[in-house]
Amino acid sequence: MKNPVITIILLTIALKIFYLVFSFSIRTVWFENDEKLLDYNTVVSAFKKNDSWWYEKISVNGYPKITNKKDIGYSNGPEFTQSSWAFFPLYPALNRGLSILSGKTFNLTALIWSLVFSLASFIGSFYFARAQGKTKEKSLFMTTVFMLFPFHYYYSMFYTEAVYFTFLIYSFLAIHYKKIWLVPILIIPLVLVRPNGIVVLLPLLIYYLEAIGIVKKYKIDWPLLFSKNLLKPVLIFISGPIAFIIYGFYQQKMTGEFLAFSIAQQGWYREFMFPLFSFFRRGDFATQFNSVYTIIIILFAFLISKRFSFSLNVFIWVSLILPLCSGSVGSMHRFIIVIFPFYLFLGERIFASKIRPGWIALLIILHFTTYLTWVTGHPLSC
Repeated sequence: MKNPVITIILLTIALKIFYLVFSFSIRTVWFENDEKLLDYNTVVSAFKKNDSWWYEKISVNGYPKITNKKDIGYSNGPEFTQSSWAFFPLYPALNRGLSILSGKTFNLTALIWSLVFSLASFIGSFYFARAQGKTKEKSLFMTTVFMLFPFHYYYSMFYTEAVYFTFLIYSFLAIHYKKIWLVPILIIPLVLVRPNGIVVLLPLLIYYLEAIGIVKKYKIDWPLLFSKNLLKPVLIFISGPIAFIIYGFYQQKMTGEFLAFSIAQQGWYREFMFPLFSFFRRGDFATQFNSVYTIIIILFAFLISKRFSFSLNVFIWVSLILPLCSGSVGSMHRFIIVIFPFYLFLGERIFASKIRPGWIALLIILHFTTYLTWVTGHPLSC
């Protein structure tokens, strides 16, 4: 097909259909006597599990007013308290807004946003590859690899990965194509969809400084930076911190804590610590798998670091280190799927391989193997 965007749209829709078929097939094998096998809830369950219920709760009820700090988030041995404050507001707000406009339930609005943002993510990935000088054919292939990589089914679930990635990748693209007026607009939702949105403003700022010649490779032209040019990047990126601070004041008003989202993590047994101490803290399979998987990714990041600019390396490392500072490797596979330089690099390597179809077949098998953990409710899917 000559138009790669149409190809990406068709591939994205096909993936969602395959998720449904796969989910139905697994349920047929496991629950063959279930008379309601193909009912509405079964369709929804192909995309809605785990944290999706929290997003629905916030979308429908909003955030609760809290007077006792322990009710924000608490854990001590078998005792724990979890609250909606662990989750950032943009995704629930998008669903609430669309629900008000359409009169539809969270399940339908979330499905619509899932399609919109997964498409936006994959198309953004394609255009970023093009921005790096890749051909249309190679960029499309690299995007296909990105879509099919293990755990990337999250881009189609009722989760925030696709929303976060959309605003992230288009912020990079806006800087690359010198559409600077878009950056202050894009980074506001970026910092309101996930807490690490505020941290990735740093690599975005460096990417901008590289684009205007203040940062070259790993060297900063300090005299040029502190000349009259300094005011412009400050003004461009100030909207993100302002939005984050406003949300902090809202948390303060509702809970008495400016960083309530951070305190709420305690309900999921997360606590601040040195990143390396997060590995192998528990004996369950999910912790062991994520520990090994993350270590492999860290080693991979070291090996290919010379292939990327200073800004993209900063992006890779803050994306890895920040979640590890929580004292847990839980969901690390989810944090890793948005580190797009990895998958573009691998996509380019596979494109050059003589056994390209074999690699794609392997990716499809691994992709649906990891999706199986979601369908069956395995702890690794959390």
